[in-house]
Amino acid sequence: MQFLFAALWFLWKEIVPRYSMTEWREVEGIGDHVTYVSVYKGFTQSGKSSQWCYKNFSNYQAMKKVFKSCERVVVRKAVTAGFFANACCLEVHSQGGMYKTIRRGQEVYIHPSSVLFRVNPKWVIYNSLVSTDRQYMRNVISTDPSWLIEAAPHFYQRRQHNPTAS
Repeated sequence: MQFLFAALWFLWKEIVPRYSMTEWREVEGIGDHVTYVSVYKGFTQSGKSSQWCYKNFSNYQAMKKVFKSCERVVVRKAVTAGFFANACCLEVHSQGGMYKTIRRGQEVYIHPSSVLFRVNPKWVIYNSLVSTDRQYMRNVISTDPSWLIEAAPHFYQRRQHNPTAS
C-alpha cells in the first residue's frame, strides 16, 4: 500500500519551486491518509482524468491501480483501529517534535515528507518506521487517544501509559 501511495506524487522537483512548504502542508493538516482521500476525491470528480493527474502532480497509471478496487475511503478512526499498536504521543518538553511510541517508548519523529511534519499533533498513528539518523514515522495521521482504548481495550489495559490520561 505504501508503494502505491508513494507513486501518487511523482514530480517533487516540479512542486518545490511552485509552492512553499507552508502551502504544500496546508493541502491537508490532519494527516497523510486524509490527503490521500482528498487526492482520491479530486481524481474521481475529474472523471479519473489524466490531465487532472498532470496538473496535480499525480501519476495517472498509479492512480488507476490504486483506485481500481477502492470503494471506501480511509478515515481516521479506521486507521486508528488498524494500526492501534503504532500510536505515539508527542513528548511535552521535546524540541524538534520528538514522539514516544506507546508500545516500546521508542523515540520517533514525523518524516519530513509528511503533511504533519512540523505540525506535531499530540497523538499520531503511523504505518511504518524508516531508520536514518533518526527513526522516522511514515504515513502519519493524527488521532484521538480515546479511539485507541475504543479500538483495542485489550492492548491499552495492559499498558502503563493510558492514552486518555495525557
